Amino acid sequence: MKDSTSHYGKISRFNHWVGGLIVIAMLAVGLYFNDMPRGEEKLYWLRMHISFGGLFFIFLLFRVFWRVVATSPQPVEQAQALQMATKLVHWVLLITVLIMAVSGPLLIWTRGSGINVFEWFTIPSPMGKMPELHEWCETIHAITAKVLLVALIVHVLAALKHQLIDKDNLMARMIKRLR
Repeated sequence: MKDSTSHYGKISRFNHWVGGLIVIAMLAVGLYFNDMPRGEEKLYWLRMHISFGGLFFIFLLFRVFWRVVATSPQPVEQAQALQMATKLVHWVLLITVLIMAVSGPLLIWTRGSGINVFEWFTIPSPMGKMPELHEWCETIHAITAKVLLVALIVHVLAALKHQLIDKDNLMARMIKRLR
């Protein structure tokens, strides 16, 4: 269940892959509709983005919390600069996911709206309209999305480098069969 010095445990592997899929899907949908002109199609994708965000909010916060408190396997041997880059990218991923998970709901709540999750339930706003904070949250959410995208690309390329070039079997730590 828990992480060891050589492999990630079941919780970490589940959090990594499910969280990764959620983040990639949310990011893809958000970037897709962002530059669309106002209208029904943009509203459809915005509502989808908001609904999935509301549905997975607690999971994403738990994913960040777990990674911060869980013991990670020992890093693979590589140049010190690459070890520092690895830590930096992992922290950037965690921090940007956290910022997105906080700024997203704030975007809706500062409009004075609740978060409607697929018409199943609504998470009410704990605040009224706050236009200045709303604009600030929009900017933070948009910038953070771009930083997250770059960090994800670097993360995937680094994993591929380890697997295909270094052939150090690093990815086995995160894809070990769930038993």
